Amino acid sequence: MDKTYILPVPNEYQNLAKELSMQSGKIYSKAVSFLKKMNRKGLRIKQKTFYKYMEWWIHQKSFILHSQSKQAAYQQAWTNYTATLRKIKKAKKKNKNASKIRLPYRNKKYNKVCFKNSAINLEGDNLILVNMKGAERIVIDGVRLGIKPKYAELLYHADKGKYYVHVVVEIAGRKKDRGQKGNVLAIDPGVIHPMVCFDGKKVALYNGGVLNSILRYRNKKLAELQSKLSRCKKGSKRWVKLQRAKKKLLGRLSNQIRDVLGKYTSHLIGYCVKNGITTIVMGEVKGIRDSKKNSNKVASQKVHQWLFRKISMMIEQKAEFAGIEVVYVKENMTSQTCPVCGSKNKPLDRNYECKSCGFRYHRDGVGAINIYRKYTGIKSLVVGLLACPVGVRYTSHLRCPVE
Repeated sequence: MDKTYILPVPNEYQNLAKELSMQSGKIYSKAVSFLKKMNRKGLRIKQKTFYKYMEWWIHQKSFILHSQSKQAAYQQAWTNYTATLRKIKKAKKKNKNASKIRLPYRNKKYNKVCFKNSAINLEGDNLILVNMKGAERIVIDGVRLGIKPKYAELLYHADKGKYYVHVVVEIAGRKKDRGQKGNVLAIDPGVIHPMVCFDGKKVALYNGGVLNSILRYRNKKLAELQSKLSRCKKGSKRWVKLQRAKKKLLGRLSNQIRDVLGKYTSHLIGYCVKNGITTIVMGEVKGIRDSKKNSNKVASQKVHQWLFRKISMMIEQKAEFAGIEVVYVKENMTSQTCPVCGSKNKPLDRNYECKSCGFRYHRDGVGAINIYRKYTGIKSLVVGLLACPVGVRYTSHLRCPVE
């Protein structure tokens, strides 16, 4: 499992960090302009040819970046270029308008600087980021990582006005005992309730009130700022001031969202460890945004701001460390199928009622139960006697059940 640490660059190396970022931006911009030129001529060059050209061009310049940092800069442009080509090809297959999909064209004055394994040294508590032979290095004192990082990125944080190093360290996770069969927990992701869980015995709802209130507040404040920015001349003092306020607002609210989701997912993994759950089954909602294009504006906004991918990534990372497997199953019709008799019924608001057998329960709870049944293959569950769902509400002191 990988863990990322964010370390501030000492003040005496801030100017050096800026120079490295500018050089990385020059290499990236040259790569983009070259690919743009080839595209105008209707040529599709191979990766090997592109890399040879960039190495030849870099060899004629006086960059102080490490050789692998130079490679990472133009590799970034190539990755963006090929990903866009795949999007265009996919759109043409679906008979969609691919002319709106643009290849990378913007130059970057500043770009992130990547340091691979050979450009990173750890001497005691000192982290050293190496540049070209004979060039000045960036040294960060008092770093207690224990093991040598395998990757690092030099990034500028606009809200702090400083450069920081994002260090990736590989840590050992708990090994899962494959021979011992454990319990299963099903998760139905939702907009109102970010997670609804069922472990075969009871249903737990993670309340999304605080999370949704943060999203609504963000939409309101962004609308106000965008309205003010539209009346300002770009580059004016007031425009710069409003842009700074916008970045500060987004950074603060992003931290709040991460705090809510972090505590919810930690609480969930702690519950799994405490109850011997070895497999988490999540409902697959990939492509849900494409199917909601014709809905009303409010519903469409909620779906497009749905954080299901962020939640699933957090669960995957923490589950891997705890030795828990995460699998995905399609959740088609799971909220409409009765878990008792199997008949299809459209739920009314947040309540589900079966017209055939009279079963009543929470709509999202029914979805989690059916995801559990889909994965385990159990045809009949004693769900008629289920207690009401247990709610988990966010508080600033919400803790993991297992320390």
